[in-house]
Amino acid sequence: MDFTAIDFETATRRSDSACQLAAVRVRGGEIVDQACWLIRPRPFYISPQNIQIHGITPDMVRDQPEFGELWPVISETLADDCLIAHNASFDLGVLMACLETHGHPIPDMQYSCTRAIAKRTWPSQPRFGLKPLSDWLGVRFKHHDALEDSIACAKIALAAAEEAGATSLEQLEAKLKLSRGQAGPWGKTGPSAARKTSRRRTSPPSPPPESPGVEILMSGAGVDLQRLFVRAEFIRPLAGQSVVFTGTLTRIAREDAERLTLCSGGKCLSSVSRRTNLLVVGEIDPRTLRSGRSQSTKEEKARGLIAEGADVRIVTEQEFLNLISATM
Repeated sequence: MDFTAIDFETATRRSDSACQLAAVRVRGGEIVDQACWLIRPRPFYISPQNIQIHGITPDMVRDQPEFGELWPVISETLADDCLIAHNASFDLGVLMACLETHGHPIPDMQYSCTRAIAKRTWPSQPRFGLKPLSDWLGVRFKHHDALEDSIACAKIALAAAEEAGATSLEQLEAKLKLSRGQAGPWGKTGPSAARKTSRRRTSPPSPPPESPGVEILMSGAGVDLQRLFVRAEFIRPLAGQSVVFTGTLTRIAREDAERLTLCSGGKCLSSVSRRTNLLVVGEIDPRTLRSGRSQSTKEEKARGLIAEGADVRIVTEQEFLNLISATM
C-alpha cells in the first residue's frame, strides 16, 4: 500500500481558494511522512462560513506564501504518487484550479477516493462521510484540519485494504473492481466501476453526455458531489435561504449536505423557526415510528408554522438535490 493522502481546506466557495493543504505519505501500509501548508489565498479573503467550518482566519495566513510560491515544494512532496482523498473529486478540483490560477501547468496525475473505496468495502454502512467512517473505525481526529483529515483518509484506505486482504493499492482496486481516477491538462475523470485493468491515461476520455436535473446521479457511484458543488458555487440556488435538516440522509452525508447548502448561498440552522425557509426531511428514526408518530419533531413544528402562514417549505432529500441541480 503505497500512496499519498491529501486534503484541502478552502477560503471561499471558489475552487482556487486553497488556504490549507496537507499530504500524508504511506509506504508499505505505514504512514512514513507528513506535511502541511497554510496558504494565503488570492484574493486575500476568507468567508465567515468557511471560517466556521475549518477555523482558519485571515490572521493565520496573512504572512503565508500563495499557492504558486509553494507549488515547487508541494510538487516534490506529491511526486508521482497515486493521490488519495475523501471525496477526491473535490480535492483534485481544488488542486487543478489553484495550478491554473497561479500559472503552473497541470501534470498528469492518478488518484483514488476513500469514499468510493469505503462504499465497496463496507456497503452496509449507513453513512460514508469522513467523520462517520472514522468514528466507526475508531479513528479519532479533528475534522476539517487538513493534516488530521489526510491522516484519517489514509487510515480508512489501510483499513479497507486489511478488510479486503489486499497488500497493494492496485490489488485493493482489483478486488473492489474500482478503476483509478485520472487527471491532467485535459481535465479529470474520477474512480468508477472498472471494466478492465486500469491503465494510466495519456489522453482525455470522451466526456459523458450532459443531462438535466437529477441525471447528475452516477450509475453505481451515488451522487456526483463535485458537479453539485461546482453548480452550487456558480448558481447559488439557495442564496439567502435558511435550511434545517432532520432525519437520516441516505444519498449524501449530512456534512456534505450542510457544506452544499453553504456553497449554494444558504445557511444551516439547527432548529425550525419562522426564519426557516427549507426543511429537508430524511429517513425517520425507527424509534419515532415505534412511538406511533410519522413525523419528526422538526417536521411537526414546520407543519404547524405553515398552518400559521409561515413561508416554510418541507422537501425530501432528493428534492433538495433537485433544487441545486435543476438548471444543469
